[in-house]
Amino acid sequence: MSIMNTDEYTIIKKHYIILLYYIVKFIFLVFVAFLIYYLTYKFKDSLWTDVVKYFMFPTIFFIFNYAFIKFMGWLIFYFNDLVILLKDKIIILKSSIFLMDDLEIIDISKVMKIDIHCHWFLSNLIWFWNLIIEQQRDELRILHFIPKPYSVFQILREKTTYIQTKNNQ
Repeated sequence: MSIMNTDEYTIIKKHYIILLYYIVKFIFLVFVAFLIYYLTYKFKDSLWTDVVKYFMFPTIFFIFNYAFIKFMGWLIFYFNDLVILLKDKIIILKSSIFLMDDLEIIDISKVMKIDIHCHWFLSNLIWFWNLIIEQQRDELRILHFIPKPYSVFQILREKTTYIQTKNNQ
């Protein structure tokens, strides 16, 4: 489930199409490794033994391991790229194991305008759009690949109106 909604908070994960993109990249890298292995095995008699032993097989090993390590990193990044909507804050969390830990907190009372944009047939067909949050002082925050954008838009709109009515009282 890409959106987990409770009374206290809402957690939004990126659309699964990003995960599909990572899987396709992984399959491509593994295919390249197997293709090099097949060509090396098929033409090993016509290649020098030293080239096969000291260059081709380590290259295959490197590509194969690189594919698995990158795929694990992509999985960790996919599941740790979250938008958390609280009653009065928007928390944008992007983290991986070693490389990146970004945390951005936006006060909902400072949100001036919320837009959703779709500029492609496929994104309209499988419901992943961009959510654009405009803050005071003309700061824009664009959240890419948000699933079910109208429900997220509605949740954000409810929270902003709640905060505005609370501040007006």
